[in-house]
Amino acid sequence: MVGKAFVIAARSWGSWLWGRRYSRSMSKSLWKSRWLLLALALIAAACSSAADIATTTEVEESSEEVDAEPAFEVPDTEPDIESDGVGIGRVEIDGTGIDYIVSVPDGFELGGEAPLLLAFPPGGQDLQLTTSVARQTYIPEADRLGWVVVSPAAPDGQRFFDGSEALVPGLLDWVETWVTPEGGAPHVLGPSNGGISSFRYAVQNPDRVQSVQVYPGFPRGDADRAALTDIADIPIRLYAGETDTVWVENAEETLAALIDLGADVELTVFPGEGHVPASTRDGTILFEQLESFR
Repeated sequence: MVGKAFVIAARSWGSWLWGRRYSRSMSKSLWKSRWLLLALALIAAACSSAADIATTTEVEESSEEVDAEPAFEVPDTEPDIESDGVGIGRVEIDGTGIDYIVSVPDGFELGGEAPLLLAFPPGGQDLQLTTSVARQTYIPEADRLGWVVVSPAAPDGQRFFDGSEALVPGLLDWVETWVTPEGGAPHVLGPSNGGISSFRYAVQNPDRVQSVQVYPGFPRGDADRAALTDIADIPIRLYAGETDTVWVENAEETLAALIDLGADVELTVFPGEGHVPASTRDGTILFEQLESFR
């Protein structure tokens, strides 16, 4: 743009200096004055072009900020809550339907504030198993203590550490349209594959988690283990059954890594118990910890 301005100015003033009106009898003073005018014109053109460039840059930077769009389109729906405070339904996130079970405590009004538990299910993470674990382990204590529970089932069998974890932030965006999480973020937990999913969600969204509990669980893969540093500032509780030796070993390795990072972490191994320890299944131990994190 600057070069173009110089060319236009030079051509315009050059035709005036050396065009038909030029004569050998031109006075020396007039010659000097016209050269001076040419110089001033070129300077003015350069300044104008520089201003245009600066203005264009500012507009481009501004448009980048204005054009920013949220990652997910948040559905304008509310969960269907039955008279017992439990709702089972489906919400579409980024074009994918996610089945869920939710629970709200007695007296809770949609849109209100409450401590929020995001619970990932074990196994294949289908809706039947998700619902069973939620009703047995979370809902009784959550209702008694005033917690909202959200437990999603893996869409199309794709577990929450096999790709569906990418949809969880969008799911949480939807949840936050009808409940304001106490403390600004959910507490996260899950057994077995739900524990692996809990770590996957936490390390990928460290600003949207207040605590992690797994019974059992561990960060799966090098990327998740390397990212533990991002959640070393939140409380983490690990549980395993003594006879579940492989998961105990993984829990011990996770414990050591988190201790090295200075994290608030504890491991409880239940003597004589196996996978998904029986001591955790009524939710009492889990909610004792959850209450201590508030």
